[in-house]
Amino acid sequence: MKTAKVNGAEISAEAVRFELDRLVRFYASHGMTADEVRKNLPKLQEKALEQAIGAKLLLDRASQLDLPVGAKEVDDEVSKVVAQVGGEENYKKALAVQNLPEADFRRELEKGARVNKLVEQACTGVPEPTEKDVADFYEAHRSEYYAESKDTGRRIALTLVDVHDQIKDLLRHEARGRAVEAFVRELRDAATIEYVETGCKCGHDHGHDHSHDCGCGHC
Repeated sequence: MKTAKVNGAEISAEAVRFELDRLVRFYASHGMTADEVRKNLPKLQEKALEQAIGAKLLLDRASQLDLPVGAKEVDDEVSKVVAQVGGEENYKKALAVQNLPEADFRRELEKGARVNKLVEQACTGVPEPTEKDVADFYEAHRSEYYAESKDTGRRIALTLVDVHDQIKDLLRHEARGRAVEAFVRELRDAATIEYVETGCKCGHDHGHDHSHDCGCGHC
């Protein structure tokens, strides 16, 4: 698996895995099966690396612009994390396990909020998917939308009404993604990027032992 250096700063394998996990969750929520994920893993890993590079470029640019982020915005991000981990107690435990002071964690959330503002700027003017866009996509991918009957195990075709919001969300995500990609390309043109091979296909760091199988199933 590849990683990279951006303007001399290394993209960690953890950052690439984070982006890979995000991609897998996103595509799984839009119907990609576990078998399809495994089949497309090399492409997903490449995309994850490019997204990690893009995230680094966006983070650096947002820091340069010093976009304002208020305390309430950080509080809102903390509240989201607290809800995701199942409450304040679990939140405190998670910070303790990672030996991460809350002030440091809030600073990381502030960086993320600053990047989000930059992304919103990049997506200004991106139109919402139209009903025709949604219908055309459904017709082109109709065979991919089905559910299995619990009683018979047979496939049941899903209607446009069933998957309308799902498709619209996907098209919106892709349109915004294209806008961000165009902005990131501008940042890439002004950056120095060096690709580096790691020994493990999954991106785990095994030091100099490139023959090590970490048990991830991808080595």
